[in-house]
Amino acid sequence: MGTFVNVNPYKVKKLLFSLVLIGTLTVFSEKISAQSVNREPLTASQKSDDGVLLAFPNPAKDFIIVKSKDSNLKVKSVTFYSILGMQVAEYVVNMNSGEIRLDKLRPGKYLMKYILSDNTQKVTQIVKQ
Repeated sequence: MGTFVNVNPYKVKKLLFSLVLIGTLTVFSEKISAQSVNREPLTASQKSDDGVLLAFPNPAKDFIIVKSKDSNLKVKSVTFYSILGMQVAEYVVNMNSGEIRLDKLRPGKYLMKYILSDNTQKVTQIVKQ
């Protein structure tokens, strides 16, 4: 059995924490690209509008409607991620607009990544009540 020579437990904990944090951020950044998020409180009548897609209502209870603002483009797919970057649900839409049931999601904040028929990919924040 090997012996340890004068190891500072604080430095070991700090190193392990740094490695876990870097690994988590790397996994998160490979799955989605970040964008700025409006941190103001949301009201029931607000829509998520990033100039390309409308998503409403936001916050949502049972469903959310996604609609491409360009009538020539279809929403190919919508994927939901937890705020930690874990994929929690994925839906194929293949229409200009569609209703997505949110039964699979627990109440909380989610990142919604969508892909349009021209392969535009964007991420927006959605709140499930």
